Amino acid sequence: MVQNGIARNLGNANYGYFGILQSDLLIFSSLGDFGIATLIIAFFAKKATTGKLFLNIFQLRFLSSVAAATAMLIFALVARKNHAIFYGELILIPSLVFQHAFFDWYFTCGAFWKKLLISKILHTISYATVMTVALAILKIDSIEWISFCMVIAALPAWAFGVTNAFSRKLLNISKRTFKFIGLMYKAALPYALASIASFMYLPLGLYFVDHFAPAEFLSAYNYSNKLIALASGFMVHFISSSLLSLHQANDGKVHIKDQGIFTIFITICSLPLFVFPEWILKILFFAAPWDSNTLAISCMALRILSASLILQAIRMPYISLLLKEKQVWKYVIFISIGGIINFASCYLALNFYGPKWTPLAVLAGDVSLTLFLAADAIKSKKYA
Repeated sequence: MVQNGIARNLGNANYGYFGILQSDLLIFSSLGDFGIATLIIAFFAKKATTGKLFLNIFQLRFLSSVAAATAMLIFALVARKNHAIFYGELILIPSLVFQHAFFDWYFTCGAFWKKLLISKILHTISYATVMTVALAILKIDSIEWISFCMVIAALPAWAFGVTNAFSRKLLNISKRTFKFIGLMYKAALPYALASIASFMYLPLGLYFVDHFAPAEFLSAYNYSNKLIALASGFMVHFISSSLLSLHQANDGKVHIKDQGIFTIFITICSLPLFVFPEWILKILFFAAPWDSNTLAISCMALRILSASLILQAIRMPYISLLLKEKQVWKYVIFISIGGIINFASCYLALNFYGPKWTPLAVLAGDVSLTLFLAADAIKSKKYA
């Protein structure tokens, strides 16, 4: 609903730029996390909520967020200075430190499920209220003011976390803190690299379009890219479920039958994106200021990009198996090479053939990674 309001108020061109801004924020949020939240839950569980360990983890998370905010500031000053989102980027930087999900690890590790639920409900109410007033009543139509409203909307949930977890002792940063940070970053490095390399796939197309294509094409491409990115986020939950199942079954094989059934399931779910892209776009972005050209480009992109979901379904069991066997570095190598191939493909396509080839070019990374993982499974005889 909020995205519809933003698209309506900003208009197609500025909404395309807003997509770039949101992608930047997501990348620097991932840099700030660095795969550490997963490690905290996996390594320490409830121990992470008490004693000196809690102090060190909180300090790690806070200093990592500050480092990510600093990196985003430098990036904005260097790479976004003459861009339409420059001031919006500067305004969103504090949200990396005061983000609504900052204390999620604390609630999850301590099994404080009621508090986690309250935090999420509080953020939902705050976000809905602030953005409704901003978009529907005040009718704010600038990237800068919308960014400011997003920062304000996150503060109540962050403040709720502070009241439950903060104490003055957390400000006592010692040598132990930096030693702990070094150990955690070392352990999280492969997970972080894999996460960062993933931005060389679907999100990369948006940046190339922004650089090489006119604003009209960027706005049209942004609608489709946002839907596929959202669907890809759901796939992460399937990978987590698959990984848990592998651990419970103590199985070290990729079962072709199970893989085939899951791929068919995802293909059926993705079919409407290919067959009825116009309906999907008009339903989900019902308030967007569509015109015939924008809709045609967005439909074309959505049809092609939907293949990414099927490729993700095919390689899901391979990824789960590699993670289970702790062969993370092998996965990092595969996903990094695929990212480089994707970068080269997008660069060549936009330079020599024009922006309309972007959706097809951006699938090069998905195809490459899928082939790498399948070849490795065949070579290691991990099929069953």
